Amino acid sequence: MSTQHHRYHTAYSYVTHPLKITPEKGVPNIYKQADDLGGSFVRINRGLDKNHVANFSPSIIKHKGHTVIAWRAQPEPFCFRHDMKYFYYNNTPTEIYIGQLHNDDTILAARKLRSKPHRLSYEDPRLFLTPDDELYGQFVTSSYASKWDTNKSVMVKSPKVCVGKINEFGELVDALYPPVGQNHVDGKAEKNWCFFSDKDKLRLLYATVPVTIKTPGEKDIRINSDCLKTVTGGCPTFNSTAPIDIGDEWLVFFHWKHMAMEDFNERPYLMYHLGAYCLDKNLTRITRMMKEPMFSGSTNDELITWTDAVGNPVSKQPACILPFGCFEEDYELVMSLGVNDSFMGIFRCDMANILSLMDAV
Repeated sequence: MSTQHHRYHTAYSYVTHPLKITPEKGVPNIYKQADDLGGSFVRINRGLDKNHVANFSPSIIKHKGHTVIAWRAQPEPFCFRHDMKYFYYNNTPTEIYIGQLHNDDTILAARKLRSKPHRLSYEDPRLFLTPDDELYGQFVTSSYASKWDTNKSVMVKSPKVCVGKINEFGELVDALYPPVGQNHVDGKAEKNWCFFSDKDKLRLLYATVPVTIKTPGEKDIRINSDCLKTVTGGCPTFNSTAPIDIGDEWLVFFHWKHMAMEDFNERPYLMYHLGAYCLDKNLTRITRMMKEPMFSGSTNDELITWTDAVGNPVSKQPACILPFGCFEEDYELVMSLGVNDSFMGIFRCDMANILSLMDAV
């Protein structure tokens, strides 16, 4: 184990193995926030590679009687070099893994979504089903966290969305970069796409401000989302999960972010919040929304400090609670959550509790 790797595991051992405590100040930890919603959070701690420093950004979906989960695995810590560009210490980028979720805390048959060696960073997976019930996956690729990357003309230097079918062996095949938005434009970023099936159509929830839905062969659907500013304060806002069918409406979760600090002697950090809104079944308007965050990133779940190559603190990973997948099962919301880009788990809550937090727009 490298010195940097050892320092990471020693200094932040209770981040990767967090304590379930009730905080004394600030935003409550993920367990307490889940309890306050009338639900529960169970951390996934079995079936993961014990050599990875973090497992996060999970996406779950029901497919053929199983709960499939994909997530981002970080083999080694981030560092910053002399020009403040961050990279992976031994140039081992993050991977996307896939497996079956069991009892909410265990992953069975975990494997890499793409087994071929690569130099890109694979991030933020989202699983989805096509109208004919085929399992597909998408994830973000980039080369910005590679310490050898100096070619500014490389298309994937900025984040791009890659999509492919997942075969019976759990491997993504026929992968491509769809020519949507700026996905083929050098230097432009694309992230947070959410594909979903609407009867016989595969649609893409592309953006939140305004809500933008793309469908092959059709004109884009654009829905005014100014009402969301009452909770986001106009902060940068992004898609979290694909719309899920709850009968007469579609339920959508989204997130926003801003800089925060606990006191003026602390380093500022990036803080994320999670909210929700509903769309009418015909995708013409927002019908209701949460006017307070459902979850907020918390320093009581602890933040991992990024360092330079010799271990001096430089920055902190964000305080975030991000879901990249959810579904309704037996009147219950089942949602995968990544916490502070460090660990992940499953949130369960009666759907009635979630909908009771929403007001008509």
